[in-house]
Amino acid sequence: MTALTVISLSAAHRAQGYGSFPYVIVRMLGGVYMQFPIHFYEEKIPAKPGLRVKVDSIANEQKNYSSLFNVVRQFHQQINPNKETTHKVCLVLSPFIAYFYHEGIFEFSEEIPTGGSLINSEYHIMSMNSPHFS
Repeated sequence: MTALTVISLSAAHRAQGYGSFPYVIVRMLGGVYMQFPIHFYEEKIPAKPGLRVKVDSIANEQKNYSSLFNVVRQFHQQINPNKETTHKVCLVLSPFIAYFYHEGIFEFSEEIPTGGSLINSEYHIMSMNSPHFS
């Protein structure tokens, strides 16, 4: 039996928002996941990779999370312009709360995507065989 190579998210990736809740995971293919951090902002757009969501107040976390479902719907349409190839998308809110988006419906799950190879939007490996959060 061989041991799996484990690579955890680096401090540099965490500083960019990777591994912090909430985030979106896109399943690229079996065992390969792409993560998009979600950054809330009031006025100045953050210069960090991922999805940016303008909100009235960063302090109102509950209200800000409710807007994420529309953000994920729009993002899903952007990355899946045709129905021939569809990437699965998951909104991850905590270690035990996820919403998988499929065919226009969000399905709640207490299990979030984890393990495999985690890449960023530039296809660089950020972690392997470890949790997608820090």
